[in-house]
Amino acid sequence: MKNSYLILLFFALISSMHSYAQVVYVDSLLAADCKGNYSVSNRNCNGSDGNAYKTLESAANAATAGTQVLIREGIFNEQLSPQYSGEENNYIVFKNYENEVVQFTGDLLAPAIWIDQKEYIAIDGLIFKDCPQFMSIKASSHIKVENCEFENSTMWESCQLKDMGDYFLFKNNIVKNGTDLLSIQGGSFHLIEGNTFDTASHTCLVFMGVHDSAIRNNILINPNQKLLEIFATRDREWSAPYRKSEHILIENNLFGPNSHREGLYKGKEPPASWGVQFAGVKCIMRNNIFAGCEGGMDICGYGKVGGGDDSPEAAFNYSNRFYNNTVYSNGGKGRYGSGPGVKVSHNLHTEFYNNIFMNNIFYANRIFKDAHTKRDVPSVQVAFSSSSNPSETRFYNNNITAQSNKDEEVFFIGKEDKGFTLNAFEQTYPDYIQNNIQGNPLFKIKNPNLKHIVKDDYRLSEDSTCIDAGAFLTYAIGAGDTSIVLKVKDPYFFTDGFSIVEGDIIRVGDNEVQIKSIDYDTGYMILENAIQWKDKAPVSLLYKGHAPDIGAIESY
Repeated sequence: MKNSYLILLFFALISSMHSYAQVVYVDSLLAADCKGNYSVSNRNCNGSDGNAYKTLESAANAATAGTQVLIREGIFNEQLSPQYSGEENNYIVFKNYENEVVQFTGDLLAPAIWIDQKEYIAIDGLIFKDCPQFMSIKASSHIKVENCEFENSTMWESCQLKDMGDYFLFKNNIVKNGTDLLSIQGGSFHLIEGNTFDTASHTCLVFMGVHDSAIRNNILINPNQKLLEIFATRDREWSAPYRKSEHILIENNLFGPNSHREGLYKGKEPPASWGVQFAGVKCIMRNNIFAGCEGGMDICGYGKVGGGDDSPEAAFNYSNRFYNNTVYSNGGKGRYGSGPGVKVSHNLHTEFYNNIFMNNIFYANRIFKDAHTKRDVPSVQVAFSSSSNPSETRFYNNNITAQSNKDEEVFFIGKEDKGFTLNAFEQTYPDYIQNNIQGNPLFKIKNPNLKHIVKDDYRLSEDSTCIDAGAFLTYAIGAGDTSIVLKVKDPYFFTDGFSIVEGDIIRVGDNEVQIKSIDYDTGYMILENAIQWKDKAPVSLLYKGHAPDIGAIESY
C-alpha cells in the first residue's frame, strides 16, 4: 500500500513539473551567460533568477519543450532559429520580457526567423525591422506568431511558409512594407486573425493549397498591388500532386484601399489590382468590406492541370459562397484592368461552376476600357469575361446599383461587348439571376472615407431598403423533433470552425443553435443541443429583424 502511494506521488510530482514552463532569459548586456544566478532587476549574474544567455542562439539551442525564453530589451542582429520542438501544451516560447522593446534588424537576417521541421513553437511580442526577409518556415506544425511587428523587407515573400504542416496561428500582428507580406503554401487548420497588412510590392496575403482554415478580422491595405490571393499550388513550386485551396473561411475583413500607382508597369499602363483574386473550392466569403480598390473581387480561372509554371493555381473555382459582403466604390478611370465590383472569368480548361453570390451590396463600382472591355462602362457592377457565362454563377437577393442610382447597365458580358440593366439581365437569365434589388443602400455615412476604411461607416441607415431584404441562406430538409441532427439543402454556406474557431450560430426557424460539425457531402449537421423545426424551415446566420439584411453589417 505504501509503495503504491509513493508511485502515485512520484507521477504527480512529474506531472506537476511538466506543467510549469522553465523560464530562461536572453540579455545582450551580459558579459557572459548566467548559470542560475541571473538578476532580472540588475541585468547581471549577481542574482538568483535562473539561467540567462548573452545570445539568442545559445538560448534557442538550450530551449526544449516547455521552455519560455524571455528576451530583454535590446537590438538583435542574430537569427531566431529554435533547434528543438515543443510538445502539445508545452510550447517553446520566445517572447519579450514584460513590455520591453525587443527589435531584430540587419542585412544578415534573411530570414530573421527560421523554423524547419519543428512543432509547437510560439513567438510573441517581438519587432522585426529592416530585415531582408522576416520569416521562413518549412514543413512545420503548431506554430504561433502573435503580437509582433514586421516592417521593411525586400526579399521575395517577406513571411514565407513552404510545404507547411498544420495549425499555423498568425494573430494580432502588423506587417508593413514587403513583397508578398505573408505567403502560406500547404497545410490545414491555419488561423490568420486580427492582423494589419499594409503595403506589399505584390500581395498582402497569399494562400496556396490550404485546407480548413480561416482569415478573419484583418485589415488589408496596399497602394501597390493586390490584397488577398486564394489559389491552388503551382507546379513549379510543389513537387507533390497539386493541392486545391478548400474550405477557407474569409470573414469580417476590411479590404482597401489599394493600388493607386502612377506611371508605367512593364512598359505599359499598370494593371489594376484586386481586393481579392480568388480561385478556391467550397470556401465562404462573408461580412467583408471592399472599398477604394482598383477592383473588388476577381473570381478567376486560368491555367490548367499539367500546364506547368504557375498552373494549376487558378484551375479550380467551384461551390463557393459569397454572401453579405459590401463592395463599394471600386475601380478607377484610366487604369488598365480597372474595376468593377466583381469580375468573373475563366478559360476552357478550368473547373468553374456552382458559385453563389447572395445578400451582397455592389454599389458605385466602375469599369473602364481595358483588355476585357472595349469601351468605358462606368455603371457596371458585375462583369463576365473570357469564357465565363452567367450559367456558372448565381446572383440572388443582392443590391446591385450604379453610382448614379439610375437604371443603367450594371451587368456586362465582355465576349459580347454588351451591357445589361438589372431588369434586362434577370429577364435574359432568369434561372441564374433572381430577386436582386436596386437603390442607394444608404450607409450610416453618406460618403464613406475611401482612404481609411472604417467598418461602422457601412452600417445601414434605418430607412435603407437593404434592411430585412436579404434571403434566408438555405432551408431544412425534413422536420426535427428535439433533434441534434439537421439536414439542409445547401451546407456550403456554413462552417463548423474546423476546430480552430467557433462553429456558426444559426437560426433554424425560430430557434438559435450552434453547429458542432458538418458533413458537406450529405448536408447533415450535428448541433450542439437539440431543437425542433419544421420541414423547409429557413436556415441562416443570426439576424435582427424579420429576415437577414443585405450587406456586410446586420444593422436592424
